[in-house]
Parts: sequence; structure tokens; C-alpha cells
Amino acid sequence: RLAVSRSANVWRILCEIYVKLLIILIQHWIMLTGLWEIPQRSLTKGVQAIQEQASHLAACIAERRSLIKCLKQLAKLFASSTACRQNKRRKKPNNWMRLQQVREWRA
Repeated sequence: RLAVSRSANVWRILCEIYVKLLIILIQHWIMLTGLWEIPQRSLTKGVQAIQEQASHLAACIAERRSLIKCLKQLAKLFASSTACRQNKRRKKPNNWMRLQQVREWRA
């Protein structure tokens, strides 16, 4: 979607690219701080959760306290919810399941 623009104005296209890159950077930062330490995380589901909360994040960005509160709520969503976790598979286990099995085997 980065290369798609509805405008022919060069400056508008440049602004759209900067906004899209900024969104990707913020999304990546939120995933690193809130989702990365959860071993059974699903990055795709995490991105979807962030995108669902995007309007709430945009509303909170003007005030530092509300932004911190919003980010903490998002981190709680990552930690407590099964919405951002990978589905368990028996035939082809996920990498985190294999690593957990090795750790249990060595203990």
C-alpha cells in the first residue's frame, strides 16, 4: 500500500509516504514494547489488534498521560487476551512450542 496514492500532486504523495512510514514505525515500536516478550505471540494478530485500536491511539496522542494509559491498556490486551496468540498445532508445532519442549526436556 505504500506505493499507492490517489493524488497526482508530488508533495501530497511525499506526505502520504511519510505518514505511512511513521505509522509503520509506531506500530513496530508498540509491538516491541508490548508483544515481543510473549513467546506464543502472533505478530499478525498483534498488528490487527493495533489497527483496531488506531483511532483510540490517535485520539490519545495529544496528551501524554492519556497516551501512556492507552499504551498500557494495549499491553494488557496483548498479555491477557488470547487474541494475539498463535493457535496450537499438534502436527506442525509452532517454534515457541518446540523451544518450550526443548527447555522442559533439558530441565
